[in-house]
Amino acid sequence: MHSTLFRPPHGRIRYSQIRALKAAIPDVEIVMWDVLSGDFDKNLSPEKCLRNVLSATEAGSIVVFHDSLKAFDRMSYALPRALQYWREKRFKFGVL
Repeated sequence: MHSTLFRPPHGRIRYSQIRALKAAIPDVEIVMWDVLSGDFDKNLSPEKCLRNVLSATEAGSIVVFHDSLKAFDRMSYALPRALQYWREKRFKFGVL
């Protein structure tokens, strides 16, 4: 599958990198997020991870969860519960 979406690693990108990226892929769209779950933090409880996400999201939010072994315990707890909460609040989900 081909996508023109790009999320910079760690949410950091320099203007020179943006220019180079747009030169290589003219229709690229750089996508950032407004809610970071914190699921990568081993000192964060799964419950706190969920509270972080639910307290910060609003309509239109882009939330980052990580698909990694390091984040798995927190992500696998928080993500399904967050999705259920948002469904109950009648949030709609889309694919970019």
